[in-house]
Amino acid sequence: MRWIAVFLFLATPILAQVFPDYDRTTITDRADLLTDAQEAALDARLTGLRRDTGIEFAVLTLRSQAPYSAGQSLEDFATGLFNHWGIGDATRNDGILVLVLSEDRAMRIELGAGYARDWDRVSQNVVNRSFLPAFETGDYAAGISDGVEDVIASIALPFSEGSDAPSANGELPPWMAFVAILGALLIVARRFLGDLLTRFQRCPNWGSRALSRVRTTLRRPTRTSQGSGEVTTRCSQCSYRDVRSYTISRLSSSSSSGFGGGRSGGGGASGRW
Repeated sequence: MRWIAVFLFLATPILAQVFPDYDRTTITDRADLLTDAQEAALDARLTGLRRDTGIEFAVLTLRSQAPYSAGQSLEDFATGLFNHWGIGDATRNDGILVLVLSEDRAMRIELGAGYARDWDRVSQNVVNRSFLPAFETGDYAAGISDGVEDVIASIALPFSEGSDAPSANGELPPWMAFVAILGALLIVARRFLGDLLTRFQRCPNWGSRALSRVRTTLRRPTRTSQGSGEVTTRCSQCSYRDVRSYTISRLSSSSSSGFGGGRSGGGGASGRW
């Protein structure tokens, strides 16, 4: 009995380890940092990457790590989560995970075991130049969008083509830098134009162009049921307010098909703000 008690005591931390499930193999936004449109755009981008290169790239946002593994380091939690989901091809181990913890003010790029340690340095550069600046100002959507584009341009595409990580003193090749900058500009332009078009619409009461629109997700979709949300349009110069409901389609079979069984050896880079 004594040995059984000792075994149960030692096994408790292991049994207590839990991980969040994923909604999509591309983006699971549990911290509600993205709008539905931003999630859809990111899903399309990462689905296209998987189709074109075979690389599985997952983004997960959580408010905090605490409900899952309060006693673990960020790095150990990300590695355990990566391996629990099995991100990446089981032979190539080329998966990528971006984990964002908004209330912990921490993030990590976790790389599959197929990436040599030189890619850790590249990951740290991406964290510092594309994720953290936006996160420090509270613009999580921009940080995630710009950061993902940088990860694709600086890590995923070169690795898929058989390139080694650039040297410690080397800069990104011009074409990689161009892709990263172009992706960031397209994201900013899309967000700006969406807001601009709304502002050009006239208020039904006063005829002024002072409308703003906010989308709110009320119930997230799952693999078996639809989600729902509301679009609220307000005028800043009068009491006009219009609320319209909309439905969100169930997660598609392609989004819920699962990962390829890849694993991570702990490579990548972390950041805090």
